Amino acid sequence: MFKSIQYVIKENFSNLYRIFSISKYELLADMRDTKLGLFWNFASPAINLLTYWFVFGFVMERNSVDGIPFFNWMLAGMVVWFFVRPCIVDGCNAIFAHSKMISKMKFPVSILPATVVLKELFNHFCLMIVLILIFIVQGYRPDIHWLGLIYYCFCAIAFNISITMVLSVLNMIARDTRKFVSSIMRLLLYLTPILWPLSRFEHYPKIAFIMKSNPIYYIVCGYRDCFFYHEGFWPYRYRAICFWIITLFLFAFGSVLMHKFKAKFADLI
Repeated sequence: MFKSIQYVIKENFSNLYRIFSISKYELLADMRDTKLGLFWNFASPAINLLTYWFVFGFVMERNSVDGIPFFNWMLAGMVVWFFVRPCIVDGCNAIFAHSKMISKMKFPVSILPATVVLKELFNHFCLMIVLILIFIVQGYRPDIHWLGLIYYCFCAIAFNISITMVLSVLNMIARDTRKFVSSIMRLLLYLTPILWPLSRFEHYPKIAFIMKSNPIYYIVCGYRDCFFYHEGFWPYRYRAICFWIITLFLFAFGSVLMHKFKAKFADLI
């Protein structure tokens, strides 16, 4: 296992420029196919946010959560979801999408999950700029707690790369993986939870504990804490332990898969 982890880490760090170049090319390729280009990086998530706000904030009349306007509370969680979801769904296809290149030349396959995450990280930064501007206009002034976003963004990157490594290899073994993951992600949005507070399960501690163990929920809570609650890292220490255990396990498992199948990817295509 340690040999596999060392192999993946070494291959990624020795190909940082290649990771950046592939991510940049794929990002520009997506923009090149449309006339409005970068506009859709903001428009698509904005339309989804307005849809969720209309259903949960207007129709279902959820006015506030812990004294925070529902739209702001939801927005702080959805910005994480708009980063994690495409990384996982598109990450399933990270290796298969480059099958022609892999079959024709010797290529460091383990870097491909990182290229997907780096590409989506740019979109995440674009949405974060809009989010911060919205909060500033509404009276939320930047303070020292906002620096915690750097840590939680790193957590999101580490989790996305780890789970993408696993899913991209599994998708090469069984093509149904991507469709299965796409279906599960729709359910996971409501189970995280992002669109409703976990306090609704205060009478069901076992269910609440399982949901709190969700790595994505830890990141969501972190973003919300930086913007609104300002409680710091300590109240989330148990969730942090669960998060890093799960993330490191996924990274180790993904590294083993990458190392085991590194010479077989061309045959799996």
